[in-house]
Amino acid sequence: MARMKLLGLVMAGLALVACGDDEAGNGGESGSGLDGKQLGALTAEETATVCRDASGKATELSKEDTCELVGVTASIFGIECETAKQECISDPEEPEQPEDLGSCDELEFTGCTATVAEFKACTTAMVDAIAALTCESTLADFAQTPAACTALQEKCPELFGGEEEEVEETESEAP
Repeated sequence: MARMKLLGLVMAGLALVACGDDEAGNGGESGSGLDGKQLGALTAEETATVCRDASGKATELSKEDTCELVGVTASIFGIECETAKQECISDPEEPEQPEDLGSCDELEFTGCTATVAEFKACTTAMVDAIAALTCESTLADFAQTPAACTALQEKCPELFGGEEEEVEETESEAP
């Protein structure tokens, strides 16, 4: 679930690219003065800057990369990956991004001791992992959390389905 939140951040960036948002960021270049600051200590304005920068990283994904993700995702539901990928590539429009994955603004950084640099490293690794997907990729490949996310996962477990989300899941399962 939390991987989906972080993936949502990347997808939000893709949506900004598809919509032509000129403020999507520049691949994480701006706001570098924040790199040493803990996520939980960011102001609302700084959080927005970090989110724009991280979303901007998604601009590095080509349409083919995005369509490969569409194909891999479709294969989870029994649709042939290569067929879904080719339909996506053939479409003159950019691939639509799911709106229900959330965005960076919805991530809760309160109490998170990871730094902005660790967050950027994780989002960069996730974008790189998406770019590396092919129709030969397995569900395990898709679900694998990149090693660059280890520090973020340890310092902010709630972003990866840690304590808070486990409680929510347990409560939802109660009779």
